[in-house]
Amino acid sequence: MAIPCIIINPNCEVIEINISGLSNHLKVSMSMSSPLVKKYSQLSLQIGSEKAMKQMMMSHMNEVDEFCLMWDEAKKDVANGAMVTIDDLVDAIGTAKKEFFESPRRILVVQINEIDCDILLVGKPEFDELPESD
Repeated sequence: MAIPCIIINPNCEVIEINISGLSNHLKVSMSMSSPLVKKYSQLSLQIGSEKAMKQMMMSHMNEVDEFCLMWDEAKKDVANGAMVTIDDLVDAIGTAKKEFFESPRRILVVQINEIDCDILLVGKPEFDELPESD
């Protein structure tokens, strides 16, 4: 995967790599991609973390052990610096590949911040001229 990618680290240093090297620069959480952890995260945004946890424990009785295990792993991953899920990384790589092949002037830029990162697709504007105002 020789598709170019730019990383801007927390010190604002620019690093040029290929998308295959992204995992060397981003700490990734596999457990955050668990369907149960995703469901909890979604519920947390809707009803708050406490209510979401109670709902997960009640509505997923047969999967409580799995959820608890994955949630503990996810918390450890975040504590150890994980910034993206494995799904996020796979999606970013897929988008970068697709867009690069459509237009080699598009490039994936990953800006790593203190506690998270921004994954952006940057390219030439589609319109060469701005519309004239009346």
